[in-house]
Amino acid sequence: MALQDLCDAIRMEIVSRNFPPGMKLSEQMLCGRWKVSRTPIREALRHLESEGFISSSKHKGFVVTSISMHDVEQIYTIMINLDSLAGRLATPVITHDPRKLERLRTLCRDMQGLCERRDVEGYMRMNLEFHSIIFRSCENGWIIRILENLHAHTNRFILKALYIPRRIEKSVQEHCEILRCMEKGDEKGVEKAIAVHFSRSLMDLKMELNR
Repeated sequence: MALQDLCDAIRMEIVSRNFPPGMKLSEQMLCGRWKVSRTPIREALRHLESEGFISSSKHKGFVVTSISMHDVEQIYTIMINLDSLAGRLATPVITHDPRKLERLRTLCRDMQGLCERRDVEGYMRMNLEFHSIIFRSCENGWIIRILENLHAHTNRFILKALYIPRRIEKSVQEHCEILRCMEKGDEKGVEKAIAVHFSRSLMDLKMELNR
């Protein structure tokens, strides 16, 4: 198993909360689960530690990190600005790529259906793909790498946000507005729509967590 695949697999377990915050990650357990030796497991854990998903100490070993409200606010502050910038840069690329534009349309339709069925986990996956298509089309490798890491972290609490009353319905509308601006080739409109989307998500999440 390639190191990157191993990192992706462990990261997904953390993001999906199968490995919840505070859980100790035993090398023996991980070796048995993915049928690999300790060396690649240690390399993968060190890599995930550098990304902030786990921490290590002499006494506790590797432990899944938790995310505080302060962390959430800091992450969203970056995403509000960087995702919107990526959206502006990606707009001319996507509007001239019929396949990407059609995929965004399909995702918006599918998210509407998932919203109606209250399939929050399915919606979360579509949401990630929607934003990934946009920021990965910005043609700026630094922005892409930063946002890949940040979006992976936000998925650790986005499920909770989507269960907030009417948040998922508002999210559908916000994604449709992003798409509408993208179809028009409105770079500034896309930038504003993405910033509004993440700002509202943060506001709703803060209200829910502060209850």
